[in-house]
Amino acid sequence: MPGPAIRSASTRARLAAQAARAAAAATQAAARLRAAEAAHRASAAGQQAAARQAQADQERAIALSAQSRQVASRLRQTEQQVVETQARIDALGEQRRLLEASLRQQAAALAPMLPLIERLSLYPAETLLASPARPEDALAGLLVLRGLGAQLERRAEQIRAGQAQLDQLGAALGSQNENLAGLRREQLARDAEVSAQAAQALATQRASAQAADIAARQAAAAASHAAGLQDAVAALETAQAAAVQRYRREAEADERQRRSDDARAARARAASVAVEAGPGLAPDAGAAPVAGRIVQGWGAATDAGPATGVSYAPPSLASVSAPCDGRVDFAGPFRSYGQMLIVDCGHGYRFVLAGLQQLDVAVGQRLAHGVALGSMPAVAGAGHARPLLYVQLRHGTQAVDPAGFLRGHD
Repeated sequence: MPGPAIRSASTRARLAAQAARAAAAATQAAARLRAAEAAHRASAAGQQAAARQAQADQERAIALSAQSRQVASRLRQTEQQVVETQARIDALGEQRRLLEASLRQQAAALAPMLPLIERLSLYPAETLLASPARPEDALAGLLVLRGLGAQLERRAEQIRAGQAQLDQLGAALGSQNENLAGLRREQLARDAEVSAQAAQALATQRASAQAADIAARQAAAAASHAAGLQDAVAALETAQAAAVQRYRREAEADERQRRSDDARAARARAASVAVEAGPGLAPDAGAAPVAGRIVQGWGAATDAGPATGVSYAPPSLASVSAPCDGRVDFAGPFRSYGQMLIVDCGHGYRFVLAGLQQLDVAVGQRLAHGVALGSMPAVAGAGHARPLLYVQLRHGTQAVDPAGFLRGHD
């Protein structure tokens, strides 16, 4: 049986081993804590970096989109000039019609007297001498007939002046149409010039924000099955929020399993979906999205109740421009609205534009304010319904009056 000295040595050795194990465990725990803190800092830094990169990519895409804004603005100005010139020509055409009708009435009234007027004009003395009437009566009749002739000549001169004005305005309209065609050609040329940059911007956006494009298309697909506009906007918001949460959960799971590359990619996906589509709206910061006049204003009485949007009557094939910086949330046919766009302006504001014939943008595309979105149908002849552009502004799921956000709205 070992003596007390041996037992004491064994106890000391055991205690020393336990202390060593405890110290090692404490060291490992401290190391794990430091690693966890470092991972947390790296995760936060990664999220911030991903958000900054997504924001920078969006701003770059919008900046490249803005290069075509000047062309679109000039095109809109020309279209508005065509509308105003056509209105003036129509007004003068009506004036000419009234003058011609008046002239025909006067001519019909004077027709029985024209042979005598012509004879008096050619042979005044002989006619007076041959007249059985008293000379003073014949002279008075001659003066009256000449006065009527002078009045008729003045009316004819008025018509000739109106016709000259119509000819001038017709030439002006032709010039404006030529300008419009030239601007369309110029727009095509500029589109060709910036196509490489636009393609690069789109590639950059899709490379860093591929998840945002996928999420946008999924959200648009969900919205396309909605029963109405309010449900469509609600579906967009729900789908986009769900995508952000899904990618964030993926990033957290990858971080827990120490898959740093996967976590970094998931953070980038979440950031690209979460970044604001645009800066929102400021009072009077925008402009009417199409040339033409308003035929139904906000709150106007309709069969379905007060109007929750604004309807424009644009010229034939008019271009439609973006009312804000933002992102295309929906692009395609929707119910009875025809070709429809939903543009997310950021901070809960969305514009709905419906009734277009052609769309020139795609879901997920970043837009600069004022760039062309598409075009309206051609205006058919009399007896056909005039194409209308329906514009609705929504904040969240509520429709709001767009008048305070669109310059030239009235």
